Amino acid sequence: MTLRRFFYPLLMAFLVMVSSQASAHHSTAIYDSDNPIELRGRVVEWQFTNPHTFIILAVEDENGEEVIWNLEGGNTSLVFRRGWTPESLQPGDELIVTVRPLHSGAPGGNYSDVRNADGTPFDPRAKR
Repeated sequence: MTLRRFFYPLLMAFLVMVSSQASAHHSTAIYDSDNPIELRGRVVEWQFTNPHTFIILAVEDENGEEVIWNLEGGNTSLVFRRGWTPESLQPGDELIVTVRPLHSGAPGGNYSDVRNADGTPFDPRAKR
């Protein structure tokens, strides 16, 4: 009986701690969802990895300097169902990407819309 009195409250406290950390992982509070921006740049790297995919994009700033942006996307299972594969993007591909930037001002964010350099929607299923 004393084991139950000790074990169950301890188990409940542990579950509360773990569940709050799990929900925090999926928070989008670090992104400025109210002020999305468009970036035009060149793919440096496409990371088709879990828990999230990343587009590493070289973007020219207003001074003509190259800035590397780390753009986080969905998990591989989600983007795969939308047609994306590890070969969808190649270094050198020119893109226009809609991004919810980081609140901190660092060059990073969450990408949501990917287009070809001419503005047409990017189709990850298209033969290259």
